[in-house]
Amino acid sequence: MLVRMSERRRSGRWRTGQQSKQRIIEAARARFTREGYDGATIRAIAADAGVDVAMVYYFFDNKEGLFTASTLAGPEHPLQHLATVLDEGRDDVGPRLVRRFLQHWDEDAGFEPFLTLWRSAAIHPKARKVLHDSLAGPIASRIAEEFEVSDAELRVELVASHLAGLAFARYQLKIEPMASSSIEELVAWVGPTVQRYLTA
Repeated sequence: MLVRMSERRRSGRWRTGQQSKQRIIEAARARFTREGYDGATIRAIAADAGVDVAMVYYFFDNKEGLFTASTLAGPEHPLQHLATVLDEGRDDVGPRLVRRFLQHWDEDAGFEPFLTLWRSAAIHPKARKVLHDSLAGPIASRIAEEFEVSDAELRVELVASHLAGLAFARYQLKIEPMASSSIEELVAWVGPTVQRYLTA
């Protein structure tokens, strides 16, 4: 009985800790969206999440760790979609990546976190390094191994830039006819180019 009660207490603490961690991530994402990497502070994020500042450091070590967790936790970046597509198989990876990327944005409104990620990476060297170390570098290594290609980092950055530009034109600027084109139309145009970036 005492063992079971102890296990329940540990389980309850774990769930509470995970809930606090999730609140911190959501608060950080909102702060980074509004204020960028430089403007957002650990103290303000902790206050928004209703936790002590020490808890933020306990879970994420520092501001860079929190930025990584909050901006890369969701499938906002094209290279996150690429990792998932590769997990599902190597055939027709370009068209499948474009389709998955567009379906995500067509189904899930909320382009701002993606813009925040790119803005922060553009203006802050530490944010840019976090983005590379956490995402671009590992994906490039995987592409080099899977497809036996050179210049893998250049290839994945070309993919990310191409899809980011497409998303910005379609969802932020709403440029026609891209904004009203069907997903399959865009897959037919962009998919072969992304395939060439990755495997040619």
